[in-house]
Amino acid sequence: MAVVPTFVVFLALVVVQIGFGGYGVLVKKFAASSKVNPLIFCLIRDACCWPVLQLCAIVAERRLNVPRLREVPLFFVMGFFGVFANQFFYIMGVYYVGASISSVFQPAIPVWTALLAIVTRIEKPPSLRQFYGWAKLIGIIMAVGGAVNMLTHKITHPTSSLSSSDITSHSFGSKTVLGIIFLVINTICMAIFLLIQKHYIFERSKRWAQYPISVTTWCYLFGALYMGMASFYYVGKCPRSESCHDNPWNIPQQAAIPLVYAIFVAAALCYMLLSWSNKHVSPSVVTAFWPVQVLVAVVLSYFLLDEYMTILDYVGAAFIIIGLVLVVYSNWYAEKLQKKHRRTEMLRHTEEDRHLSHSQSSTSTDDENVDPVTVKLLRSGSFQPH
Repeated sequence: MAVVPTFVVFLALVVVQIGFGGYGVLVKKFAASSKVNPLIFCLIRDACCWPVLQLCAIVAERRLNVPRLREVPLFFVMGFFGVFANQFFYIMGVYYVGASISSVFQPAIPVWTALLAIVTRIEKPPSLRQFYGWAKLIGIIMAVGGAVNMLTHKITHPTSSLSSSDITSHSFGSKTVLGIIFLVINTICMAIFLLIQKHYIFERSKRWAQYPISVTTWCYLFGALYMGMASFYYVGKCPRSESCHDNPWNIPQQAAIPLVYAIFVAAALCYMLLSWSNKHVSPSVVTAFWPVQVLVAVVLSYFLLDEYMTILDYVGAAFIIIGLVLVVYSNWYAEKLQKKHRRTEMLRHTEEDRHLSHSQSSTSTDDENVDPVTVKLLRSGSFQPH
């Protein structure tokens, strides 16, 4: 199997966050006033995304992979956390506390991923005795801090890309607390999805480890089944908000562009690249790029929505970039040490084999120089030297 250069994986992760960031801007530009039901929107996106992913898997991987019966529960679990619960609890959070506050929680995904990876021993804790260990830790904190800085500034300035009406329209009460709980669950679910996928698919499964697109395909199918059940049950009971339309199954024309983008880019392309990247690097590195999504959304809003950027936005962007540079450096240095360790082990084993071969050759030569009758007597124990 060919080794994929690390910079290619990092480039793919940047593309993922560009896709996610552009999705939010398109929804705001074309579908914000359409009153489309978000649950139905996500159901259509997930249902239409599955055949797209399946076609991509057949073309790219040149085979049709179908889970065996004993493998189905694992894909059900991944579909639940990565596709359904991740989206559902975010939608519920938006209903209860608004989109602005909901977006503040998204940079917490790399934090949860790093913590859960260490607690479950899927990843080793960063070595704080070495600079590269501190670089990873500080890099994640800086990237998350930069994203939170940009988002909180947008919330407190109504003319920015995130309206402050979400804050003023929600008093701090039981609904707000419930919305925050939903958002915490939302961020944890994405972290759990990536960790399960890494540990049980790309590290343990010989059958699926080479087919990340097929893994994504079946996760999306089972996630769409969950979303379908939730939509049919909850569509008539959703909290009253501007997002609830009189006919929840109606998809307005202005929502068509975001829906097509969601199916082919935000769902199919981004989730394929996420799984493929998760195969080659650790989940904590994958999610360390999540704050880039905020930076992309702010920059695209500046160009497409005529929304200004302030000094705090530039400071937050600088923190995100510096943080990612530190994470990339930490990952590169850790890989360099691993390669050096493997090279040392290979040399040590080669030297041991050489000594063993030389010892066996010397023993064989000594036996050849002794009279065969004497060797036979020595081995039998009947020879007594004078």
